[in-house]
Amino acid sequence: KTGGTTFGRHLVQNVRLEVPCDCRPGQKKCTCYRPNRRETWLFSRFSTGWSCGLHADWTELTNCVPGVLDRR
Repeated sequence: KTGGTTFGRHLVQNVRLEVPCDCRPGQKKCTCYRPNRRETWLFSRFSTGWSCGLHADWTELTNCVPGVLDRR
């Protein structure tokens, strides 16, 4: 175990940002936008869900992430 789940959760819930992620009770995902833009800055299962599949490896993520972020 590497603590990735705990680290990812801390990114969306506890990091002090100019515009913090919007985490609503009962939802598994948070909305993390850049300041003054409706553009996602964080790609993680806590902000975008399993957009590239469960436990995607580097090759899968490299091919998948740009398209997912463009659609958002």
